Amino acid sequence: MPGPSIPYSHFLLVPLPAFGHTRPVCVLAARLVLEEENVVLTFFAPPHQFEQVRKDISNQLPDSLISSDVKEKALKRIRIVTTFKSTDNNVFNLSTPFFQSYPGAYETLYHGRPFTCATTGKVFDAMPPPVAVILDHCSLPQLQATRALSGTSVAIIAMIILPASYMICYFGPESQGGITDFGRTVDGQARVGASPDGPRNKPFGHTEGKIIKIAGLPDMYDYELFPQKLPFESPFAPVVRGGFQFFDQCDAALIASSYSYEGAALGQMKSHFKSRLPIYCVGPLLPSGYGRPSVVERSESNNLNSRVESDVQVFLNEMRDKYGKRSVVFISFGTIFWPMTPEYVDELIQVLIEKVVPFIFCNASPFAKLPEEIANNIKSSGLGFLTTWAPQQDVLNHSATGWFLTHGGNGGVTESLGSGVPLICWPFDGDQPTTSAHLSCTLKVAFELIEVRTGSNGLKPMLRNGLAAKGTREAVGRELREVIDACRGEAGSELTKNAQKLKWKFQKAWEDGGEAKRELNAFLKRYVLGMGRLD
Repeated sequence: MPGPSIPYSHFLLVPLPAFGHTRPVCVLAARLVLEEENVVLTFFAPPHQFEQVRKDISNQLPDSLISSDVKEKALKRIRIVTTFKSTDNNVFNLSTPFFQSYPGAYETLYHGRPFTCATTGKVFDAMPPPVAVILDHCSLPQLQATRALSGTSVAIIAMIILPASYMICYFGPESQGGITDFGRTVDGQARVGASPDGPRNKPFGHTEGKIIKIAGLPDMYDYELFPQKLPFESPFAPVVRGGFQFFDQCDAALIASSYSYEGAALGQMKSHFKSRLPIYCVGPLLPSGYGRPSVVERSESNNLNSRVESDVQVFLNEMRDKYGKRSVVFISFGTIFWPMTPEYVDELIQVLIEKVVPFIFCNASPFAKLPEEIANNIKSSGLGFLTTWAPQQDVLNHSATGWFLTHGGNGGVTESLGSGVPLICWPFDGDQPTTSAHLSCTLKVAFELIEVRTGSNGLKPMLRNGLAAKGTREAVGRELREVIDACRGEAGSELTKNAQKLKWKFQKAWEDGGEAKRELNAFLKRYVLGMGRLD
């Protein structure tokens, strides 16, 4: 690694410790060093994801598209480190050390000192101070720590890994589709001594049945944003309020979305922020050549580095040979969310086995609890593969995979559509309800499950169709059987065709002249060519 006298523009990348937030930043890291040779990166990886981050960044540079020499030089300009030691893989437990270790780590970089990785003990050479710090928009404490040390001399960039529709919903004014002018509401409460916390963090989770209108989405009741009773209580009010402060204080934003995916919502979001915040649309954040058969085959042959990956590939190959292409349903609710009603999960598995649908079920959430009887049923069926981790991109790109049953997280949705795989949505919270509506109603690339909804809000009727969950296992089973039949019929074929069209648009985004490539180069021109290069 060159010393501090070499004219590199140094960027610090700091994702949140949930992998759904980390993986898009891995893609961004690879894109940055590929687009600009005068960029060097320091990547603060969560300890439990350290090896996965290193591997994931390397996988963004497939050998079939990038020469070994170019890849080696690019990877040398990405310094992957941790700021604290931990063997814990619980996202909630990692939050405190994640935030507490940041100020000292940033101070080391800002003063141009050598940096020691907390996990490996490896010492990295000193580099010039960062020209910009790319932080998750939920990381207000890190923004404040950065400003306290370096003032405005180092740019702070918001990394938005969520779709624009979510940003409008939670950070936009009511006049443009926001559920409430939340920042002003919380500040007003604070001035009179009221707490923003409380049941569901009112006023954030308070619903009145009012209609919200977001560009590109069907109109929705406000309570449709909270379709599930959750297995945890999160401090939503401080997080969202922190987001308002973050956007008021940062210098620019990168969003992992694209006009081909949600052009109307992006236009509305940019209109709202245009007076104070430049926004660069760098989505879809997917590996180079993602979804192309030649790249997929090479990726599959080179990535069998663990027993799980190997077993998954064997299972997919066997299911394809036995049941045909696009026969497998991949199921994942991400690394956090999990259904609170165990019998709904049991019903899902029973329906898949009854309908002879091969499936991979990834239960990565710390709240996931599958009884031994269910696990045994999956194993004995010969149709299912149960795992706490799966190589998601490889699974979605495999010719055996036909559908992705998901909570609707933005990263997984992007990877699925980038693979041309349609979805079955089981939304929980956050951006997932609006994303599911967008996928099923606007893009027509997904079926959205309704009967799986729970809790006081989830059992209320939806505006778009008047349907309401009945709250019974029988109703869930009936809907699942109907959806499986639809997947295998004309409706499923139409959704697959639409997903394939989006796959092509996603690929075009990173070609010369593509929308994502243009936006990233505009960002680099501002922060590297404009101010970072020491000519």
